[in-house]
This record gives sequence, C-alpha cells and structure tokens, in this order.
Amino acid sequence: MALYAIIVSVDPDLWANVRTALMADSRFIDAGDTLHCDGSAAPLTNIYPVEMTPSDWDAWDPDAVQMPDPRTMSALLFECRSSAWVGEVGRLLAQALETPIWIVDSDDAIWPAGQVDPDRIRLD
Repeated sequence: MALYAIIVSVDPDLWANVRTALMADSRFIDAGDTLHCDGSAAPLTNIYPVEMTPSDWDAWDPDAVQMPDPRTMSALLFECRSSAWVGEVGRLLAQALETPIWIVDSDDAIWPAGQVDPDRIRLD
C-alpha cells in the first residue's frame, strides 16, 4: 500500500500550476497524468489529480482549521514514503505558487505547504 498525503487548494488550476512549478525541478518526470520521481535523484513519488466528493470529507470539521473548506477545493494525491521529501516538495510549491496550498496528512492534520514538519507529518 502506498503512503500518501493530499494536496489541496482553492486554485481551480491546481494540477496545471503544480505541474508547471515542479517541472522546473529536474528530479520530476512528467508522465502525462502523473508527476513522478523514480527514486534515483529523489524518493519514489507520484503526484496526480483526484476527484474527491464532499462525502470524502464527512468527518472534517471546517471550523477547527485555518483553511477554506476542503469540500470546495481541488485535490492532488501525493504518494511518497519520505516525510522529509513531502516537506521539501511542500516548500517548493509554497515558493512557486501564488495561491495558498495545504497538505493533509493521514491523521487529517493540516500543513500549510511551506510549513510541513517532517518529524510530525503522518503518511499512512
């Protein structure tokens, strides 16, 4: 089973903007519908768009976090086993994108993309 986090943003062009931002880094390979790192220059990674329904966020308490309601946001799945790499990619995205993005870990903890703590983020 792949370990993952979810990248969310109010940006309706999230996938295109993330793809553009990360393709500036030679460690990423554009596989069409997926951004990939093959494990040689960076940890094995797949990032791709996913359709999430409002019911996917049923247990979510939008009043408990400082971000827009994820039921109205675009989402990408970020498959990776390295929490340090998730943090580094989050910082790359935070620097490159104008619209704020967040990373949601497997404990439903919210991380502003540029503030992911690799010692605390949970990937399950």
